[in-house]
Amino acid sequence: MPRTLIRHDRIPLRHLLLFGLLPSPIKKWAYRFLLGYRIGDRVRFALGAVVVGKQVSIGDDCEFGLLSITTGRSIEIGRHSSIGMMSYVSCRRIRIGDDARIREQVSVAGPELPESSFELGSRTVILQRTSINPTKPVTIGDDSGIGGHCLIFTHGAWLNALHGYPVTYKSVTIGRSVWLPWRVFVMPGAEIGDGSVIGANSLVNGTIPPMSLAAGSPAKVLRTAPDFPRAMTDERRRRIVDDILGEFERMVADHGIDVVHEGPDRTFRRDGSNFRLRRVLSEDRPGGIENGDTVLSEVALTEQEKQSYRRSGAYWLDVDAGTRSEGGSALTEELALFLGRYGIRLARE
Repeated sequence: MPRTLIRHDRIPLRHLLLFGLLPSPIKKWAYRFLLGYRIGDRVRFALGAVVVGKQVSIGDDCEFGLLSITTGRSIEIGRHSSIGMMSYVSCRRIRIGDDARIREQVSVAGPELPESSFELGSRTVILQRTSINPTKPVTIGDDSGIGGHCLIFTHGAWLNALHGYPVTYKSVTIGRSVWLPWRVFVMPGAEIGDGSVIGANSLVNGTIPPMSLAAGSPAKVLRTAPDFPRAMTDERRRRIVDDILGEFERMVADHGIDVVHEGPDRTFRRDGSNFRLRRVLSEDRPGGIENGDTVLSEVALTEQEKQSYRRSGAYWLDVDAGTRSEGGSALTEELALFLGRYGIRLARE
């Protein structure tokens, strides 16, 4: 092809050849000391995974899957986040929060403008084979879920604008705690308010108010607050937690882990190791919290209680306040992942 004024290299071949096949520890060393990237502890790069940028900051415990490519001028990725196998994330400015997940074969790319940016909130997940075009800014808030095969576009153009055909370039904003099930098409200029749910196979064009259920092509609001989502009582919340723990026990037992009940508490036994779960049901707190315990609290913990847990070496999952300890035992991490299946995502300290 004829050479153009601006280089348009979709695949960073030179970078792939120089760094892509390096083992993860050597790649991290090269990124830090040869390219000046800021890379946290316990970051893992699979074979062929590369990050290409002028300003790069990667938090602790991040993962980059097999043959994943992340490229941009400015890249900032928070703690415990991951980009899955064969995903391609390319934008002028990329900002990803903590505990975010981009699954396998996701594409975030398109023609770039000076304002092109992609911002993904903390604890937000994008599932397989979703395609996002961030020619204009795309912003997705914390705790949102983007299902597989979704399409999010900030530009619509193909036919000749001088012949009267429409050409649209507009940013897309998706709020906090929004759910897009599979195969939702979000058009340029769309805005989806916090706490809204869009029906599968819908097309979103325009504005969806916060706390709404919308579906169709184009999507129309079917229900909104205060009728959606439905109000919850303390008793119903407790029954839901009971059901979740019951399912969790059933899952771990299927993997050969013994579960022993001690009142509201549980001990999980695996390969000679014991992991204790202390359940907090009311303002009356259990005593004797020990090193390695995980506290599952259904009432908001005070800062003094958190400090006490830190001193004793215990961890916590506060489903009322939506927070958790920064670290955790194997039980803490497994239960936190399982709670996420029910939409209960907890912000790390």
